[in-house]
Amino acid sequence: MAPKAKKEAPAPPKAEAKAKALKAKKAVLKGVHSHKKKKIRTSPTFRWPKTLWLRRQPKYLQKSTPRRNDLDHYAIIKFPGPPSQP
Repeated sequence: MAPKAKKEAPAPPKAEAKAKALKAKKAVLKGVHSHKKKKIRTSPTFRWPKTLWLRRQPKYLQKSTPRRNDLDHYAIIKFPGPPSQP
């Protein structure tokens, strides 16, 4: 049986890893991430943020046929409404 092969790339030493981490930290803190500010709450009541509620955009109608109007122009003659005031 052949001897086991040794690993080619050993883990980087701690100093190298620390330098890499510090470099990453410095890169992250550039721009808007370097300073944080706490929001000041002026009221003890929590108000939920009002977000955009979009109307539904249906792909098909919920009813197969539109509802029939019972008071069409023939039925209006049969059942006249109250007299309108002049």
